[in-house]
Amino acid sequence: MSPEPERVIDVEAGLRDGVIVTTMDRAEITDRVMERGQLVLLKNAFPEAVLTTARSAVADWGRQVPPAEVDDFNGNYHRRRAMVARQQQAPHVFHDYNFNVMDDAPSALAATLHDLFEPLRDLYNDLTGNAVGFAIPATGPYVHPQLIHYPAGGGFFARHWHNLSPQKLGFIVSMSQRGRDFRNGGTCFEIDGEVVDMEARQDIGDICIWRYDHPHWVTQSDLRDKFDWDSDAGRWVATFAYFDPRG
Repeated sequence: MSPEPERVIDVEAGLRDGVIVTTMDRAEITDRVMERGQLVLLKNAFPEAVLTTARSAVADWGRQVPPAEVDDFNGNYHRRRAMVARQQQAPHVFHDYNFNVMDDAPSALAATLHDLFEPLRDLYNDLTGNAVGFAIPATGPYVHPQLIHYPAGGGFFARHWHNLSPQKLGFIVSMSQRGRDFRNGGTCFEIDGEVVDMEARQDIGDICIWRYDHPHWVTQSDLRDKFDWDSDAGRWVATFAYFDPRG
Protein backbone atom coordinates (compact mmCIF):
# COMPACT_ATOMS: atom_id res chain seq x y z
CA MET A 1 0.00 0.00 0.00
CA SER A 2 1.54 3.30 -1.10
CA PRO A 3 1.90 6.08 1.53
CA GLU A 4 -0.45 9.06 1.50
CA PRO A 5 1.03 12.04 -0.35
CA GLU A 6 2.25 15.00 1.66
CA ARG A 7 -0.41 17.67 1.19
CA VAL A 8 1.52 20.85 2.03
CA ILE A 9 5.05 21.56 0.85
CA ASP A 10 6.94 24.43 2.50
CA VAL A 11 9.37 26.22 0.19
CA GLU A 12 11.63 29.07 1.30
CA ALA A 13 11.25 32.17 -0.84
CA GLY A 14 12.04 35.87 -0.91
CA LEU A 15 11.66 39.07 -2.94
CA ARG A 16 14.76 40.24 -4.81
CA ASP A 17 14.66 43.23 -7.15
CA GLY A 18 10.91 42.82 -7.59
CA VAL A 19 11.08 39.09 -8.37
CA ILE A 20 9.92 36.26 -6.09
CA VAL A 21 12.76 33.76 -5.86
CA THR A 22 12.25 30.23 -4.54
CA THR A 23 14.47 27.41 -3.37
CA MET A 24 12.36 24.99 -5.41
CA ASP A 25 12.50 25.11 -9.20
CA ARG A 26 9.38 26.74 -10.61
CA ALA A 27 8.70 23.80 -12.93
CA GLU A 28 8.59 21.52 -9.89
CA ILE A 29 6.19 23.90 -8.13
CA THR A 30 3.84 23.70 -11.11
CA ASP A 31 4.09 19.91 -11.19
CA ARG A 32 3.37 19.56 -7.48
CA VAL A 33 0.35 21.87 -7.64
CA MET A 34 -1.18 20.89 -10.96
CA GLU A 35 -0.28 17.20 -11.27
CA ARG A 36 0.12 16.00 -7.68
CA GLY A 37 -2.58 18.21 -6.17
CA GLN A 38 -0.32 19.50 -3.42
CA LEU A 39 -0.39 22.92 -1.79
CA VAL A 40 2.92 24.75 -2.11
CA LEU A 41 3.52 27.32 0.62
CA LEU A 42 6.15 29.91 -0.33
CA LYS A 43 7.49 31.02 3.04
CA ASN A 44 8.57 34.65 3.50
CA ALA A 45 7.93 35.48 -0.16
CA PHE A 46 7.09 39.11 0.64
CA PRO A 47 8.69 41.38 3.27
CA GLU A 48 6.17 42.38 5.89
CA ALA A 49 6.65 46.08 5.09
CA VAL A 50 5.43 45.62 1.51
CA LEU A 51 2.22 44.02 2.74
CA THR A 52 1.44 46.33 5.64
CA THR A 53 2.03 49.35 3.39
CA ALA A 54 -0.35 47.96 0.76
CA ARG A 55 -2.94 46.99 3.36
CA SER A 56 -2.95 50.45 4.96
CA ALA A 57 -3.00 52.28 1.61
CA VAL A 58 -5.93 50.23 0.34
CA ALA A 59 -7.90 50.61 3.56
CA ASP A 60 -7.33 54.40 3.48
CA TRP A 61 -8.50 54.50 -0.16
CA GLY A 62 -11.61 52.57 0.83
CA ARG A 63 -12.44 55.18 3.46
CA GLN A 64 -12.35 57.91 0.82
CA VAL A 65 -14.30 56.06 -1.89
CA PRO A 66 -17.89 54.97 -1.13
CA PRO A 67 -18.43 51.19 -1.29
CA ALA A 68 -20.07 49.96 -4.47
CA GLU A 69 -23.42 48.22 -4.60
CA VAL A 70 -22.57 46.18 -7.73
CA ASP A 71 -19.36 44.84 -9.26
CA ASP A 72 -17.45 47.03 -11.72
CA PHE A 73 -15.10 44.78 -13.66
CA ASN A 74 -13.92 47.74 -15.76
CA GLY A 75 -12.73 49.90 -12.88
CA ASN A 76 -11.52 50.08 -9.30
CA TYR A 77 -14.05 49.56 -6.51
CA HIS A 78 -14.66 47.96 -3.15
CA ARG A 79 -17.69 46.14 -1.76
CA ARG A 80 -18.89 45.11 1.67
CA ARG A 81 -20.39 41.69 1.08
CA ALA A 82 -22.80 39.89 3.40
CA MET A 83 -24.70 37.67 1.04
CA VAL A 84 -24.98 34.31 -0.70
CA ALA A 85 -23.08 33.92 -3.99
CA ARG A 86 -25.66 33.54 -6.75
CA GLN A 87 -23.76 30.96 -8.81
CA GLN A 88 -22.21 28.81 -6.10
CA GLN A 89 -24.77 29.40 -3.34
CA ALA A 90 -21.96 30.06 -0.85
CA PRO A 91 -22.70 32.47 2.02
CA HIS A 92 -19.91 34.91 2.80
CA VAL A 93 -19.04 38.02 4.77
CA PHE A 94 -15.99 40.01 3.67
CA HIS A 95 -14.83 43.35 2.27
CA ASP A 96 -13.06 43.12 -1.09
CA TYR A 97 -11.00 45.79 -2.83
CA ASN A 98 -10.67 45.33 -6.60
CA PHE A 99 -8.22 47.11 -8.89
CA ASN A 100 -9.04 46.13 -12.45
CA VAL A 101 -7.28 49.30 -13.68
CA MET A 102 -4.51 49.84 -11.15
CA ASP A 103 -3.05 52.84 -12.94
CA ASP A 104 -6.33 54.72 -12.53
CA ALA A 105 -5.81 54.66 -8.76
CA PRO A 106 -4.07 57.65 -7.11
CA SER A 107 -0.39 57.58 -8.07
CA ALA A 108 1.00 56.61 -4.65
CA LEU A 109 -1.57 53.82 -4.28
CA ALA A 110 -0.94 52.60 -7.84
CA ALA A 111 2.80 52.34 -7.12
CA THR A 112 2.12 50.43 -3.91
CA LEU A 113 -0.20 48.02 -5.73
CA HIS A 114 2.37 47.41 -8.46
CA ASP A 115 4.96 46.55 -5.77
CA LEU A 116 2.61 43.78 -4.66
CA PHE A 117 1.08 42.54 -7.89
CA GLU A 118 3.96 42.80 -10.37
CA PRO A 119 5.95 40.06 -8.56
CA LEU A 120 2.78 37.94 -8.49
CA ARG A 121 2.25 38.50 -12.21
CA ASP A 122 5.79 37.36 -13.00
CA LEU A 123 5.37 34.28 -10.81
CA TYR A 124 1.95 33.45 -12.24
CA ASN A 125 3.12 33.74 -15.85
CA ASP A 126 6.15 31.56 -15.18
CA LEU A 127 4.14 28.84 -13.42
CA THR A 128 1.29 28.72 -15.94
CA GLY A 129 2.99 29.57 -19.23
CA ASN A 130 0.57 32.46 -19.68
CA ALA A 131 1.61 35.98 -20.59
CA VAL A 132 -0.92 38.09 -18.74
CA GLY A 133 -0.62 41.84 -18.23
CA PHE A 134 -2.54 44.47 -16.34
CA ALA A 135 -4.87 45.58 -19.11
CA ILE A 136 -8.46 44.82 -20.04
CA PRO A 137 -8.55 43.19 -23.50
CA ALA A 138 -11.40 43.55 -25.97
CA THR A 139 -12.26 39.89 -25.41
CA GLY A 140 -11.15 37.04 -23.17
CA PRO A 141 -9.96 36.75 -19.56
CA TYR A 142 -7.88 39.30 -17.70
CA VAL A 143 -6.30 39.83 -14.28
CA HIS A 144 -8.34 41.16 -11.36
CA PRO A 145 -5.92 42.23 -8.60
CA GLN A 146 -7.76 41.98 -5.30
CA LEU A 147 -7.33 42.41 -1.56
CA ILE A 148 -9.86 40.73 0.72
CA HIS A 149 -10.50 41.71 4.33
CA TYR A 150 -12.25 39.17 6.59
CA PRO A 151 -13.33 41.49 9.42
CA ALA A 152 -12.94 40.52 13.05
CA GLY A 153 -16.29 39.47 14.44
CA GLY A 154 -17.21 36.93 11.79
CA GLY A 155 -15.71 37.41 8.33
CA PHE A 156 -15.83 34.10 6.43
CA PHE A 157 -16.46 32.41 3.07
CA ALA A 158 -18.37 29.11 2.94
CA ARG A 159 -17.28 26.12 0.88
CA HIS A 160 -17.08 26.84 -2.84
CA TRP A 161 -15.07 25.97 -5.93
CA HIS A 162 -13.86 27.45 -9.23
CA ASN A 163 -13.41 26.14 -12.75
CA LEU A 164 -9.82 25.11 -13.40
CA SER A 165 -9.54 27.13 -16.62
CA PRO A 166 -8.41 29.72 -17.42
CA GLN A 167 -6.85 30.38 -13.99
CA LYS A 168 -5.13 26.98 -13.52
CA LEU A 169 -3.61 27.84 -10.15
CA GLY A 170 -4.35 30.38 -7.46
CA PHE A 171 -2.40 32.52 -5.01
CA ILE A 172 -3.40 33.43 -1.46
CA VAL A 173 -0.98 36.01 -0.04
CA SER A 174 -1.20 36.39 3.73
CA MET A 175 -1.14 40.11 4.59
CA SER A 176 -1.71 39.91 8.35
CA GLN A 177 -0.15 37.97 11.20
CA ARG A 178 -1.98 35.48 13.37
CA GLY A 179 -1.77 36.30 17.07
CA ARG A 180 -1.16 39.98 16.40
CA ASP A 181 -3.64 41.16 13.74
CA PHE A 182 -6.16 38.35 14.23
CA ARG A 183 -6.57 35.16 16.24
CA ASN A 184 -8.85 32.89 14.23
CA GLY A 185 -9.64 32.27 10.58
CA GLY A 186 -7.92 30.73 7.60
CA THR A 187 -8.36 28.82 4.37
CA CYS A 188 -9.22 25.13 4.24
CA PHE A 189 -9.12 22.88 1.17
CA GLU A 190 -10.55 19.50 0.30
CA ILE A 191 -8.11 17.40 -1.74
CA ASP A 192 -9.05 13.85 -2.72
CA GLY A 193 -11.59 13.74 0.11
CA GLU A 194 -9.12 14.97 2.75
CA VAL A 195 -9.53 18.32 4.52
CA VAL A 196 -6.32 20.35 4.62
CA ASP A 197 -6.50 23.20 7.14
CA MET A 198 -4.05 26.03 6.41
CA GLU A 199 -5.23 28.20 9.31
CA ALA A 200 -2.11 27.72 11.43
CA ARG A 201 0.35 27.16 8.56
CA GLN A 202 0.40 30.51 6.76
CA ASP A 203 2.18 33.54 8.22
CA ILE A 204 2.36 37.10 6.96
CA GLY A 205 4.42 37.22 3.75
CA ASP A 206 3.65 33.60 2.75
CA ILE A 207 1.96 32.67 -0.54
CA CYS A 208 -0.22 29.57 -0.71
CA ILE A 209 -0.28 28.19 -4.27
CA TRP A 210 -3.12 25.81 -5.05
CA ARG A 211 -4.82 24.06 -7.92
CA TYR A 212 -7.79 26.26 -8.75
CA ASP A 213 -10.49 23.59 -8.79
CA HIS A 214 -9.92 22.34 -5.23
CA PRO A 215 -13.04 22.94 -3.11
CA HIS A 216 -12.14 25.42 -0.37
CA TRP A 217 -13.56 27.71 2.32
CA VAL A 218 -12.47 30.39 4.79
CA THR A 219 -13.24 29.85 8.48
CA GLN A 220 -14.70 32.64 10.62
CA SER A 221 -12.51 35.33 12.10
CA ASP A 222 -12.51 36.19 15.82
CA LEU A 223 -16.18 35.73 16.64
CA ARG A 224 -15.83 37.04 20.18
CA ASP A 225 -14.92 40.48 18.79
CA LYS A 226 -17.46 43.10 17.78
CA PHE A 227 -18.09 43.19 14.02
CA ASP A 228 -17.37 46.60 12.47
CA TRP A 229 -17.11 47.29 8.74
CA ASP A 230 -15.13 50.46 9.50
CA SER A 231 -12.41 48.67 11.44
CA ASP A 232 -9.28 47.23 9.78
CA ALA A 233 -9.10 44.46 12.39
CA GLY A 234 -9.19 40.91 11.08
CA ARG A 235 -7.48 38.86 8.42
CA TRP A 236 -6.26 40.33 5.10
CA VAL A 237 -5.19 38.44 1.98
CA ALA A 238 -4.32 39.31 -1.61
CA THR A 239 -5.36 37.17 -4.58
CA PHE A 240 -4.49 37.09 -8.26
CA ALA A 241 -7.73 36.25 -10.05
CA TYR A 242 -7.76 35.64 -13.82
CA PHE A 243 -11.12 35.24 -15.52
CA ASP A 244 -13.50 36.75 -18.07
CA PRO A 245 -16.54 38.31 -16.34
CA ARG A 246 -18.15 38.81 -19.75
CA GLY A 247 -18.02 35.15 -20.72
